[in-house]
Amino acid sequence: MNSTKDLDQLLDYSCRELQLSPTSHEKAEQRYRAVGAWLSAEGSPLLPFSPTIYPQGSFRIGTTVLPIGRNEHDLDFVCELNVDWRRTQALNMLDAVEQRLRNHATYAPMVERKKRCICLNYAGDFHMDILPAAPETVRYGTEVRIPDRKLAEWLPSNPKGYAKWFEERCQALEKALLKDAQVEPLTPQQSADDKTPLQRAVQLMKRARDRYFMKTPDDAPRSIVLTTLAGQVYAGQASTAQALHDILESLTSLASRAFQGLEVRNPANNAEVLSEQWVTGSAYGAFRGWLQWFSAEWEKVLSAGSIQATENQLSVLFGEDIVRKALVKHAADIESLRKSGGLSVSRTGALTMGAGIRSIRPNTFYGK
Repeated sequence: MNSTKDLDQLLDYSCRELQLSPTSHEKAEQRYRAVGAWLSAEGSPLLPFSPTIYPQGSFRIGTTVLPIGRNEHDLDFVCELNVDWRRTQALNMLDAVEQRLRNHATYAPMVERKKRCICLNYAGDFHMDILPAAPETVRYGTEVRIPDRKLAEWLPSNPKGYAKWFEERCQALEKALLKDAQVEPLTPQQSADDKTPLQRAVQLMKRARDRYFMKTPDDAPRSIVLTTLAGQVYAGQASTAQALHDILESLTSLASRAFQGLEVRNPANNAEVLSEQWVTGSAYGAFRGWLQWFSAEWEKVLSAGSIQATENQLSVLFGEDIVRKALVKHAADIESLRKSGGLSVSRTGALTMGAGIRSIRPNTFYGK
């Protein structure tokens, strides 16, 4: 691989293959609206609590990743109920949302109760996780409390605030929300070309995590933990490859100094600990091992001397199927540039895709 632009294009095309297609996004929106309408419809036992439905997680911030081995995305939504959490049993709200879904003939066989949410399993399409929540206060702010089944209590969170924080880290425009709607609109699907380097870096990190932890998924770091860590160290790099490289370097350095563990909190609600799986067990050590593996394999990508070698190394990280599709699109771009006269040859004889693109040298990045 001879230019940073070549590598960026391969990474960007890989991210396109990992996200929801426009057709799938439209289907997800239809089902989201249908579920939201059922939860908040006239006659619903939830209606007295003025339910507000809104998206959260990767679907909201544009970092969805197709799970390995299946064509199903995990989509996360919040059902915020206007109740005083201090005077309401946490599991009562979880029960209420579950019962309402079980009262629907279509949803009933798809319902699965999880630790903090109710899941609807749309076979072959989506896993829709619906998280009950109560406002931290009834007057202002976006902080909420969410029920924990195991602890049988309310825990702090802030999905809206987290999404706003991540958008600011991406330097993206904040999306306006309809304040009075019972079912808030989904954020329009972001064009693959409009995604920021941070969004793409997070997608690639999540994909590399899924591949590394295929046999030990319980040790895999949570998506929100990876997203938070990446967002905290992101420095506004304009290149996906540069952003991924620098994030990996920063996290590897951070983990090497925090041998016993890292505590990651929600930037939008410091009371919420996101890295709770690292408190006990082997998960944190596994995370450090993953970082070392990722960094070593990434250095091999940067050292690759040909398109074929780059493809082979990227496939180790992100999967042969994803990288092969990306390479086909990349090749089509090169052919188009060749025909239009936009492809030049460097002094070393390497094809370059534009002026001023410096080569990636072994074990370095952008000449650092």
